[in-house]
Amino acid sequence: MDMWENADASARIIEDLGLNWTAAQRYEYLSKVKVVDLPRLDEPYPIDNYFAAGTPKAKYEWEAYWEGKSLKDPRDNRGLRREIVDVDYSRFRYIIQQDESVIFRDAATKEIVLVVLRNFIPNEELRMTMVDTCKEIIKYRRDDRREDPGMLVHFGYTCGPRHKPQIQMAACCLALNTEEKQARENRLNDDAQGMAGIMWNLMRSRLPPEIIADYNDTIAKNDFPRMDMMKDDGTFTYKVNDEDAIFETGENGLELPPPSGLSAINYARYTHKEVNGNNWIIACTCNAPDDPTKGGNFYLASYGIMMLPASNTVSAWHPGDHHGTTLYEMMEGKERRAGFEVRQDGGFNTGLVFEISRSLGGARKKSTWLDERKLGISKHHSEPDMLQDHRLRDDHQDFERGRPLIRDRRGSSHRRRTRKLKTRARETKPHFSGSESDSGIILPRIASIRL
Repeated sequence: MDMWENADASARIIEDLGLNWTAAQRYEYLSKVKVVDLPRLDEPYPIDNYFAAGTPKAKYEWEAYWEGKSLKDPRDNRGLRREIVDVDYSRFRYIIQQDESVIFRDAATKEIVLVVLRNFIPNEELRMTMVDTCKEIIKYRRDDRREDPGMLVHFGYTCGPRHKPQIQMAACCLALNTEEKQARENRLNDDAQGMAGIMWNLMRSRLPPEIIADYNDTIAKNDFPRMDMMKDDGTFTYKVNDEDAIFETGENGLELPPPSGLSAINYARYTHKEVNGNNWIIACTCNAPDDPTKGGNFYLASYGIMMLPASNTVSAWHPGDHHGTTLYEMMEGKERRAGFEVRQDGGFNTGLVFEISRSLGGARKKSTWLDERKLGISKHHSEPDMLQDHRLRDDHQDFERGRPLIRDRRGSSHRRRTRKLKTRARETKPHFSGSESDSGIILPRIASIRL
């Protein structure tokens, strides 16, 4: 496809998907969405810092599964596994049905606290392509929340390791020690950016403008890069209707997505709240199980709202409000290790999230390569140069969570996390094996590493 054909194809896709709606089109779309005012609860429900089980069976299964298993990180919750409580559905003030789009406002302030929009992606083939991309990201990225069920992994830019914070590309969980693996990593980054680019512009066209402004104002104020995957050319590429379309940002009204994204599969977390770099989190559930009665349901505990899961749903909420996801009826996956748990009903929940970490600001101040890039100074930072050894992800997780890094008396982090692949004294010889999970993902793992 030549340049003019691609421009025509991209323009047609932008129009068909509605990636650059006007303010009037967005207003017309949102005017049809139900609005509900609710008062904030005096105490969150479900209760703070406890896992909430979607069913009594789910509670029994997770308690049995976790019995006798220590936390991977003894600093998490003082080394104690969080307790599980049963959910009393009668205590929820509102349960959002699977076919229901709703905007919730605080009854006192009239400020939006939760947005749920169903049937969001207007192209079924595109939605399924995004499901495949999410699976691929999860396959080659390391789980960032290892004490929680399921997986949550980064793509795009991250804060880097705690001992040397700077904005860098999310690292692959495997060594990129061949040209083939590096090419695969580059393709995955392109696909992740393309998926995020289309999703972000769909959100810009449809979500209340104050949510989008919160992201863009935070990016501008802190001089964060958008998710350009170090290409700095203002474009993203993705397959739509069997066409690899290149989308240019700027004059056509499109934007690159925010710097950081996450993909998740079968992820659940206890009732909690967060302090992020901005005031909103936006998530898209690309695929969800059909049966909402087995658990795995998101809730906004500060207002007593539960959302029944449905494929093709976008939701947005304040990270500073208590929220979580109920535990689902589960069984151990073929991998037989944490993060690879599967649902008994055979369904799976996967999608992507946009969030800006509170640590990204500090990392930006130390990212001189971004300043040099703005000034046109090139030091030839290739993507493999910026990707860190997968073991540095432990430091990154600690940095994201604001935890102190445990170091030995020589000042080195445990397991010599700070060494990069290219500076090791001796050759690393990874031996890989793989297995297929119950969700259909071929999951690579490192069986052993000899140093």
